[in-house]
Amino acid sequence: MQNASVGVADAVDDQLAPRGESAAMWKNRAMVLTLLMSNVVLLTLLVATYMPSEGDVAIGKAAPRDATVNLPELKGGAILAANQWPDACSFVDQEEIKAILPGAKDIEQESRPINALSIKDFAADSSWKESDRSESGQCLYSMRLPGETYAATQFWFRIEAVADPKLIVGYGDRVGSGTNTNQGAKGADHCVITGLYEGSWNCRKGPLLFTVGGQSSVTFKGELAPAPFVWRDDVLPEFVRTIAAKIK
Repeated sequence: MQNASVGVADAVDDQLAPRGESAAMWKNRAMVLTLLMSNVVLLTLLVATYMPSEGDVAIGKAAPRDATVNLPELKGGAILAANQWPDACSFVDQEEIKAILPGAKDIEQESRPINALSIKDFAADSSWKESDRSESGQCLYSMRLPGETYAATQFWFRIEAVADPKLIVGYGDRVGSGTNTNQGAKGADHCVITGLYEGSWNCRKGPLLFTVGGQSSVTFKGELAPAPFVWRDDVLPEFVRTIAAKIK
């Protein structure tokens, strides 16, 4: 009975197959067409998934306020003690964040301490000194971007050193290891990318050596690259421009 059923199916396929083609040839052609159609549908879905939409998050441009962060004139290899550093949160305010990320809401900032004592300094003198610590050497900003249910996006700015600009050049080149690029300079004297994926920017401007970083999980308008790369390549350089504008 099974052989009879197979024979009937083959006979039907022979009737459906175009003239001059066997049932097997027609089946193969039909299978190829089916696979092609499946690939077309899959490709359409992928394109629709990654094409930017109107609901994606827009990236603005830096709009630094006309304010200078006061730093003393440092010459002859002078180094500003960490406890005399300016408040890191004074370099970027909420309006400047909204200029770069117009859709940002629920913006909050938090000052964090920085220990500026190197291991070489510690080996020379391990006693605690107030001058080795800045109570507000780093500022962490959290915010909620369109599409986020809570303040999941973060930006941070950290002061690395304040010293004679000539000393900062040599020190920055030594400790600021990374990929050299002018992409993030945007008003700074020099910048390097310190990571390839969720990278940060290490930059110097005059007497200031600093690092900016952060993260976001949103998709950005007009961008097909994953969020970490857009954040590194398009968002952080605008923050670099904002900070560098405060150093005259």
